[in-house]
Amino acid sequence: MVGAKTMLAKAEQFLKAAKILLAAEMSDMCAIACYYAVFWAAIAMLHYVGIRQHRWKHGDLRTAFGLECVKRRRLCPEGFGHWMGELYELRDDAMYKPEFVTVKSAERALRKAEQFVQHAKEVCR
Repeated sequence: MVGAKTMLAKAEQFLKAAKILLAAEMSDMCAIACYYAVFWAAIAMLHYVGIRQHRWKHGDLRTAFGLECVKRRRLCPEGFGHWMGELYELRDDAMYKPEFVTVKSAERALRKAEQFVQHAKEVCR
């Protein structure tokens, strides 16, 4: 069975991709990668505390993460739940809107994703 370490490795891979994409001036792709870094980091933390699903839907993941990791167990700051929502919306903008995500927005997304993934690694030790 796949464990939290594998999920964190996947989060790290998306984070690395986000950095490369930002450096390559691909802000839309960076925003998408930032969201998926957070997506996998959140799954890793939920898995770590015993909450597992074969396949997560985006909304279900945000709800479970907010309830279990933020409110119930207080493993993460409240802001992390908001960040998941913000990064999901930015991902949607990158995927479905004709306008490009700004470099500033992509940089902000990358900072949030880095903090989120780092925190997940500390939680899952």
